[in-house]
Amino acid sequence: MENPGMDFKQTTGSSDKLAKTAQIFHFLGTDCKKNIDIILEQTCSILDGAWSLYHRIDDKKKFLKVCAGHNMSNDLGKQFEAKGHICWEATIKGADKPILIHDLEATPFFKTDPRVQKYNLKSYLGFCVKLKETVIGSLCIADTKKRVFTRDEVDCIQTLAAALSLEEERLVLEKEFLEKKARYRIVVESANRDISRVKELEKKLLRAEKMELIGTMAGGVAHDLNNILSGLVSYPELLLMQIPSDSPLRESISFMHDSGLKAADIVQDLLTLTRRGISIESIINLNNVMHEYFHCPAHSRLKKNYPQIEFKTSCEADLLNICGSPSHLSKVIMNLVINAAEAIQKDGIVRVETFNQYIDLPFSGYDTILEGDYVVLRVTDDGSGISQDDLNRIFEPFYTKKQMGRSGSGLGLSVVWNCVKDHKGYIEVSSQKNKNTVFELYFPATRETTGKEPAHFLIDDFKGAGQTVLVIDDVDEQRKIARDSLKMLEYTPFTIESGEKALIFLGKHPVDLILLDMKMEPGIDGLETYKRILTINPTQKAIIASGFSENERVKETLKLGAGQYIKKPYTIKKLAHALQKELNSC
Repeated sequence: MENPGMDFKQTTGSSDKLAKTAQIFHFLGTDCKKNIDIILEQTCSILDGAWSLYHRIDDKKKFLKVCAGHNMSNDLGKQFEAKGHICWEATIKGADKPILIHDLEATPFFKTDPRVQKYNLKSYLGFCVKLKETVIGSLCIADTKKRVFTRDEVDCIQTLAAALSLEEERLVLEKEFLEKKARYRIVVESANRDISRVKELEKKLLRAEKMELIGTMAGGVAHDLNNILSGLVSYPELLLMQIPSDSPLRESISFMHDSGLKAADIVQDLLTLTRRGISIESIINLNNVMHEYFHCPAHSRLKKNYPQIEFKTSCEADLLNICGSPSHLSKVIMNLVINAAEAIQKDGIVRVETFNQYIDLPFSGYDTILEGDYVVLRVTDDGSGISQDDLNRIFEPFYTKKQMGRSGSGLGLSVVWNCVKDHKGYIEVSSQKNKNTVFELYFPATRETTGKEPAHFLIDDFKGAGQTVLVIDDVDEQRKIARDSLKMLEYTPFTIESGEKALIFLGKHPVDLILLDMKMEPGIDGLETYKRILTINPTQKAIIASGFSENERVKETLKLGAGQYIKKPYTIKKLAHALQKELNSC
C-alpha cells in the first residue's frame, strides 16, 4: 500500500518537543498503568494532536483494543475488528517504520477506518509498541487538520512508543513476580499447615539413603561370593550325576551340595538389599505362596518354638495374581510371621490375611501408596507393639531390639522392605504400644495367568547334539563350570575370558550359541560385547548369565536379541532348559 505521508519537514537546531519528551520520564512512578496514561496525555500535548491512542492487537491478530488514550474517552476499552484500521494495516504491520499521513482523505483509510470520517480526522502519526521484540500494538496521534510532521515529531513518537514498551515489560515482570509470590505463599502456607509432613518426607529420604548405602556394600560382597559359590553348587551336582547311587561318597557330596545351596540363599538375602537381586517375571498367586510357607518345615519349627501362639490365616478365594518371585515372597511372609511371633511375650495370635484392594486416591502413611489394583498381605499380632521412635527405623539394616545371633541378624525387615520395593509394592505399618502391630504389604495386581514349569527333569531329554557354545566370562572358575556342564549335556564348549577376545574368536569361528556374562572387568561388558557380536552375526543366539537380576543393561541386551537369562550360580537343570529353549527358537 502506498503511503503518501512518509515525507516530513526537516528542522534545524534543538527541538522544544524533544526536550519535553525527555522530561516526562521524571513524571513516571512505580504504577505502570498510571505511567501509560501519563505517556498518552503527554503524547497528545507534546505533538499537538487532537487525540492520542494506544491500541493492542490480540494474539490471533484479528481484533484491536483501545488500551489507553487522551481526548478519546468514549473508545477506551473497546474492541473492534483490526482489518482496515490505520493502526493495524500501517503501523503494526509496518513494524519498525513510523507512519506519517498528512492527508487521510487521500488514502484508503478514509473509507476503511470508520473513525476517520466519524471524528473528521485529516492527519496521522504512529509507531509500533513492542514487548520483547514482538510488535503488540501501536501508539498514535491524529489531528483534525492536514499537517506535515517534522523529523523531531517522528523522533518523539518513537521515544514515547519505546517508553510504552518499557511499561509493558514492567507489567509482565510484575505479573510473573505476583504469580511466583502467590505460589510461594501457597507452599509456605502448606508447609505451615503440615510441617510434620515435611519432616516425615525428610525421614523417608534419610531411610532410603541408608538402605542404598548398605545395599551398595552388600552388593559387592554378594557378587564375589556368587563366583565362589558356583563351584560349591555346580561341581557336587556334576559328581552326583557321575557316581553310582550306592557310592559311600554320595551322602557327603549331597551334604556339600545342600550346603552350597543354603549359602547361595544367604547371598540372595544380601542381593535383596542391593535392590538388584530379585527376578520378578513369574506370574504367581500369593495364596499359593502362603500355603506353601505354612506347610514347610521352617514354619513347623516356629510353631514348636512358640507353642503358646496361635497362627491363623485368611485368604480371599478370588485373589488376583501378582508378578513376583515365589521364593522371595515366601521369605517375606516368613520374616513377618517370625517378627510377629517374637513380639508376643505370652499367649497370643498371629493373623495372616490376603485380599484384593483398589486404591482410588493416593494416600500417604508409612509409605506413599498410589492409585491402582493391589493384592494386600496383612500380618497382625497382638504383641507389645512398637514405639513411634522405633517405628521410624524398623526397616533400617541391622536395627533390632533383639539379641543379635539369637533372634536373627537384624536384616529380616530390611529384606522385607527391599523385596516389596523390588516388586514395585508399598508398605503400611501401624502399631499401638502394648496392644498390636499391623503390617500391610501392597503388591500391584495383574490379570495375567500363572504358567507352570516342567515338574521333572531327565538329563537325557535335554542333551544337545554337539552344537557349539562359546562361554564368555572373566572369571576362570565360571568358565570351567560352564565348560564341564556343557560337556555333560553333550554340547561342544569353547571358553573366552573377555569380550574383546570373543570378537576376534567369532570373526574366525562362528558358533551356534554364546553364554554371556554381563559384568566383566576390565574391558567391555556383556551388553557392549553383544552389540559388537551382532555386527559380525546379526542372528547370533545368546543366553545371559549373571549374578544379578535384570537391570537396565540386561533388559537392553534381551531387546537386542539375547533369548534367555539365567542367574548365577545356575544348576544344570536351569542351563539345560535355557539351552534347549534358545536353540530351538526361531
